This record gives sequence, structure tokens and C-alpha cells, in this order.
Amino acid sequence: MKGGFATRLKRTNFSMLLTLSVVVEGMNGFAQDLPAGTGENRGLSYGLEADFNSGYVWRGIAFSNEPTMQPSVWVERSGLTFTVWRNVVLGQGPDVADLRETDLSLTYGRHWKRLTIEPALDAYLPRPSPGVHDPNTMEGSLKLSHPAGPLSIFTTHSFDVLAYRGAYFGEAGMSYDRHVNKKFGLNLSVRSGWASSKFNDAYIGLDKPAFDFVGAEVSLTYYLKSKVYIQPHIEFSDIVDHRLRPLLPWPTFVNFGLAMGVGF
Repeated sequence: MKGGFATRLKRTNFSMLLTLSVVVEGMNGFAQDLPAGTGENRGLSYGLEADFNSGYVWRGIAFSNEPTMQPSVWVERSGLTFTVWRNVVLGQGPDVADLRETDLSLTYGRHWKRLTIEPALDAYLPRPSPGVHDPNTMEGSLKLSHPAGPLSIFTTHSFDVLAYRGAYFGEAGMSYDRHVNKKFGLNLSVRSGWASSKFNDAYIGLDKPAFDFVGAEVSLTYYLKSKVYIQPHIEFSDIVDHRLRPLLPWPTFVNFGLAMGVGF
């Protein structure tokens, strides 16, 4: 998910969507062939969510301090999840029109011993104003996580495979996830991210690799019914590299949000 002022990602075309559909079919077929007892061959589930935020932040970069609405829908079967996410800026700032965006994400999750392995393919599809250079792009990524009770450590490594081919972003952190009771759930996470020179040049404007940001997030989930929830959350992010900070309008940012969703 991205946006903005330096150069953001995406705008889709037919070949990109065709690639996604082929991967969906192939991975779904693979998932259905998994042997019984692996824990990966599950039934169909789906859901939708609307997330209202005070700004638009992606990988520590605050692209806007205008209020946003970010609806999403997802469907999952046998460890394979397809998600459609959209960013709609509700404010009236000068760059609002250039922050409209739709993202498509395809993720496959599999457990191996105590490790969760999640390869993903993400397509970023913007709707920039005429004359604004904001090409379609796509990333391939791999997330590894290791739970230890309510605690989990994780790392994600993403590579652009289209418009900014070879641009790399890495992230690592720790999360704490606990169900206080049947109605309340608490999640806390801390993370940090680093990027290649090509990534920083494309999204911030500095052709140098860097340790980009540190951040933290707290969310509280309250279940109105067994499948319906509301989730207030707050996120803090800080760009720590002294060369990157002057290039960004909000190098330190606090984002407040409220998500409402349902899952089946």
C-alpha cells in the first residue's frame, strides 16, 4: 500500500490480472492436493472491512495527513488468501486525487514445524491525475513468523518485479496477540524496516540504501457478535535515517484509526 509525492506504485493492465488469475488457479489446485492432516486443507472463508484513518502511512512513510477510508474484501481457502484493498482520501488537500489506489494481494500460508511461511504477490494499481508519473507495479514477498505463545517474531522481504524491478524492502519485528475474553482481543507490535537504494529513490527521492524507520502499533478488537467486530488502533512511525527525514513532510507520524468488519 502506497501513495504520493515522490513516486508511488501501480496501475493495472490485462496481462497483470491474467497473471494473478493463473497463479490463483495454480496455487488453489496445489492447496486442494495437500494430504489430509497437514492443517492446510480448510474450507472457504471470507470477509470485509472498512478502516478509517487519520492519515495514509505505508512502510513508515506518511504520504498524507488527510483522513482516509480503506475498505477491503478477502476470500480464503486452503491457506490461499486473495484480498482487494482500496485507499480513498476523504480530505481536500492538493495531492488527494493522486492518492487514490487499489491493491490486489495473493498470499499463501503454510506451517512448517514452528514456522509459518507466507509467500505473496501484490499488485499496486493507482489512479493518478493526468500527467503524474505513477506506473503499475508488482511485488513478490516472503514473510516468515515464529510464534511462542502470544508472542511472535516475524520478518518480511519484498522485491519489486515490474516498474521498479529489483527494489527491495525488508522488515522485522515482534507482536503480542491475546484474546482477553470472548469479546476482547489485544494486539501490540513493534517493527523496523530497511530498504535498497532503488526503493528509497522511487518512493522518497534518495538513491541510497538506508535503515528507514521504526514503528509501533496497538489495536483493540471488540466483537459485537461472533463474526462482527470493531477495532480502534493507533500507529506510530518514525523515519530514523537523517538523510531521509528532510525529504519527507511528516518524518514522524501518529496515525489514529477505527476499523469495522465482518468475517465468515
